[in-house]
Amino acid sequence: MPHARHPVWKGTSMKVDSLIPASWFYSGEAEKLKINWFLYEYACKLFEYIEGSRKKALTKWKARRADAQLAEFCAYFAKRMRATVHMMHLNVGEGIVAMSDEEYIRDYCHENTRAENAALLLVCEAALVDLLEVCASCPVRCLDDMHSRCEIFDRMEREGYFS
Repeated sequence: MPHARHPVWKGTSMKVDSLIPASWFYSGEAEKLKINWFLYEYACKLFEYIEGSRKKALTKWKARRADAQLAEFCAYFAKRMRATVHMMHLNVGEGIVAMSDEEYIRDYCHENTRAENAALLLVCEAALVDLLEVCASCPVRCLDDMHSRCEIFDRMEREGYFS
């Protein structure tokens, strides 16, 4: 499983960027917020973790999906995690494991086996923990100022992801 120790917005692969557009995380200028940037980064990180997983249950699960379908799942799951991220930031609840609810996965992937859901949940949690570690040293401070405008969306539109 990959463990990048650099800001994700500098290290996400170009493949992920093209499969998961940042524009999926806002519908207008007012939604170009730091929380939405964090969720976009989480979707990209989750995609990379799922792609890199060697768990048998996920290998079978990935084989039944095209990259575009995997990208759509990662964006969906990241968006569903909005409330979880807020609660985690406020130190409400029982932690990441309790918050990363398998229900989110079951809602999207009705045909999954329990083993697939369990494996996906572990990877979802690992990706979130890794991203949170990266965020601790990131100058953007998305989680400290969630509802502030995030200029990275505009920069990305003008200059591309790796500007």
